[in-house]
Amino acid sequence: MIDVILLSVCSVSAFIWLVLLFMPERWRMSERWESSKNSLTPVYQLPMLSVIIPARNECASLPLTLPSWLAQDYPESEVILIDDESTDGTEECAKSIAARSNRTIRIIKGTRPPPGWTGKLWALQQGINVSSGEWLLFTDADILHCPNLWHGLVTKALTEQRAMVSLMAHLDTEGMWARLLIPAFIYFFHFMYPFEKVGDSRSKISAAAGGCVLISRKALDEIGGIAGHSNALIDDLALAGRIKRAGLPLSLSLTRSAVSIRPYRWLSDVWNMVARSAFTQLRCSWLALIGTVLGMLILFVAPMAGICAFIDQTVSPATPIISFGALLLMASTYIPTIRFFGLGLSKALTLPLAGTLYMAMTVYSAINHISGRHVWRGARGRATQ
Repeated sequence: MIDVILLSVCSVSAFIWLVLLFMPERWRMSERWESSKNSLTPVYQLPMLSVIIPARNECASLPLTLPSWLAQDYPESEVILIDDESTDGTEECAKSIAARSNRTIRIIKGTRPPPGWTGKLWALQQGINVSSGEWLLFTDADILHCPNLWHGLVTKALTEQRAMVSLMAHLDTEGMWARLLIPAFIYFFHFMYPFEKVGDSRSKISAAAGGCVLISRKALDEIGGIAGHSNALIDDLALAGRIKRAGLPLSLSLTRSAVSIRPYRWLSDVWNMVARSAFTQLRCSWLALIGTVLGMLILFVAPMAGICAFIDQTVSPATPIISFGALLLMASTYIPTIRFFGLGLSKALTLPLAGTLYMAMTVYSAINHISGRHVWRGARGRATQ
């Protein structure tokens, strides 16, 4: 009986992976963009740009990231950093770094969010309030910008006539846990929100990556500013959804030109990042959680269980053959992500383990929701009441 059940489940898994193989927009990672000096808009045609960075206890990140912003070759721009009630000397650190450059930076002393606002969004709002650019670039304090990124990103928006363009910053994969889980994080995100569909006006799929979002002030004003999603725990997805519903064009791309310097050396680093928002992405639906867990059990756990059961000599040969087929199909969809991160192709076979861990993180996220724990960068992220 166990053999029949396992064979059936593994067969379902293999069939689903075969279907997904013929849906390449979910996994081929074709939407990429890099900054370069080629095809840039002439300087005299560039609009005023305001770069807005919320920062809470980012003194360790700024020595690496702030110089990369100040070194950007963009004529009319302003850098606005909101010190979001830091306790590590973030403001003093930023002033010291800026003093050694030939550019100025405006530092806003952030205040506590009013009722109905999450911490990060209120920090962004304070930056927007004092900004003067025609275009706004929201970026995180731990995101390093490669040369020409501002120039190239604004050029991309103008050339493609997008109201908003966003880049998925290149995440760090140093260390065992990062190599196992970070490519899988991008794989799952892309699977849920295919970047190609995000940029298609005929599709209802919308998404953005909050670490690097360029939006026109006109578009932001048209949707009523970020106040319309002031209590959103996943602010980038909320903003993208409002832009798409307003009929405004947007895009999302992978890149190596915006680099996250935040390390993910330990399992807890990735675990906490995912647990912050996984259940929210399921719209806090317990039915969706049950469906997600069952789906991930079938897709990731069942094939490995089938192979392990054959090694233990408890099932017939058909079960591991089908299970191995499911594993190969799964790995085939993961290869483009593995290549993007420059890892060996053998890493494609680690997706079942990564998927199982992400399933556990999603369940833990639901537990966090029950207990009311919502965190942004180690600080309060929950909307105040």
